[in-house]
Amino acid sequence: MMQHDRANEAWVNGSLRLPLENSPDAILLLDSILHQMSDAVIVADKQYRFVVFNPAAERMFGVGATTVKAEGWARTYGLYLPDQVTPFPPDDLPLARSIRGEEVDNLEMFVRHDKSPDGVWIRVNGRPLRDVAGELAGGVIVCRDISESRKEDAFRAGQGRVLEMIARGATLQEVLASLVTLIEAQSEDMLCSVVELSEDGKHIRHGAAPSLPEVYVQAVNGAPIGPKNGSCGTAMFLGKQVIVTDMLTDPLWEDYVELAKLSGLRACWSTPIYSGSGKVLGSFAMYYREPKTPSGTEARLTEVATHIAGIAIEHQRAENELRAREEQLRVTQAELAHVARVSTMGELAASIAHEVNQPLGAIVGNADICLRWLEQPDPDLVQLREALADISSDGHRASQVIKRIRSLVKKHVPDKLPLDFNDVAREVVELINHEAQRTQVTVRSELAATLPSVAADRVQLQQVLINLVMNAIDAMNETEPAKRELLLTTSRSERGVLAAVSDRGVGIDSASMEQIFKAFHTTKSGGMGMGLAISRSIIESHGGKLWAESNENGGATFKFTLPALEGETQ
Repeated sequence: MMQHDRANEAWVNGSLRLPLENSPDAILLLDSILHQMSDAVIVADKQYRFVVFNPAAERMFGVGATTVKAEGWARTYGLYLPDQVTPFPPDDLPLARSIRGEEVDNLEMFVRHDKSPDGVWIRVNGRPLRDVAGELAGGVIVCRDISESRKEDAFRAGQGRVLEMIARGATLQEVLASLVTLIEAQSEDMLCSVVELSEDGKHIRHGAAPSLPEVYVQAVNGAPIGPKNGSCGTAMFLGKQVIVTDMLTDPLWEDYVELAKLSGLRACWSTPIYSGSGKVLGSFAMYYREPKTPSGTEARLTEVATHIAGIAIEHQRAENELRAREEQLRVTQAELAHVARVSTMGELAASIAHEVNQPLGAIVGNADICLRWLEQPDPDLVQLREALADISSDGHRASQVIKRIRSLVKKHVPDKLPLDFNDVAREVVELINHEAQRTQVTVRSELAATLPSVAADRVQLQQVLINLVMNAIDAMNETEPAKRELLLTTSRSERGVLAAVSDRGVGIDSASMEQIFKAFHTTKSGGMGMGLAISRSIIESHGGKLWAESNENGGATFKFTLPALEGETQ
């Protein structure tokens, strides 16, 4: 073999020259080398006549040396460009270029003829051929069959594409179907499948089998695993490879013989798919329509298939577990948010009572007046109508207050709908107005004339704004009453809406600027320390950002952004 490689290297590098006169021994040696070489070697003189056409060349190109001129070489020997369709141009053929004195390196060509209908890929190196005087005497090319290496390259590229699908988040069904198709492409008569082992570890679950009969796929899906349950069911039960060379006679297929006959399948080799921790996740199977024994060439395909399938299944299950945990976290966060809202409503109990008692008192007063008027012999109907209208108005007012309170304290599933954030701000101001009056805080609001709509949950945004406003009111407990001022503003931001709640309270030192947003951090004696943490999580879940800043003249400002609804213009 080393002798052949040196000979090949000599031809490629052009160091082997053909003198016009050679000794018989040298000719015999050269002829022996050419006959033993696995690479095709072709030599032609300056008149494009073949001088050497070794046996490997005859096998590669389907026919030996002919008298056909260079213009007919592509047609005679089935030479095509890499597109596999266009005949190779005569002037660009590597042998023609070598005869003209050019050097050709690693040129790839596709060859297809009657003896090789599927075609072969070859890599060609060519060098000018010179006589003993150094004059150009012809050209020589050495051609190597690279079909297997190209097939291997394509196989590796296919593996890369499947792994990329996993990383990209393609569905498990798509990934496994692509994997099975890739493996099947490596053999003409092989059919493949991937099945999963159910989470309870007892049943087969269909994964991918694009080439198997549908009747077979449906029958296997959901079947139990066990020590005598076909190839896949047994392989997963035992945790080891199961080779069935004839499904019609093997005891493992006794209960499934009719299914095998109906499906036209005879051989099935199944190999377990393992997780990184060694847990059985499923199995990969190779099927054949005739009885068949493994030749050994299938081992690498099986290794690749089970490895990638294991990655895909484990990745999918990890994603499912992560989604389940995220859902549980969402539920927990919703529960905490509800508790925080109820707690805030407790702080606003006095204000809520006033908001409800005021219209109820007016209703009772107007009702008493109406009753007295009705006792008169000739009641004034106009006055009665006005009093009843006031009762109706106050009733609606009380109803709206109760409705807002109920929406805040009841449990609900967050629902992001288009809304005008200014409406939310106005509702919050109305709700906390009496609390502000009670604590001698002046509330000012400066709302933008127009704002882009946002996709948000109204109750959650109310909760955030109420929490920030109540914190601002609490922060001014030690501030002189005349200086207690709370400012609520809304404006456009680069991406949507910017809201800010500013106070003239004690302020926040820089060291605590982020600490205040951590769970269970509180400066209130009776506080839970969850308000700001929940508020930040709500804003971030809406795609926004919540932060705090110190004011130059004392106090603090809490700001948050919300992205505009898609399609809204700034």
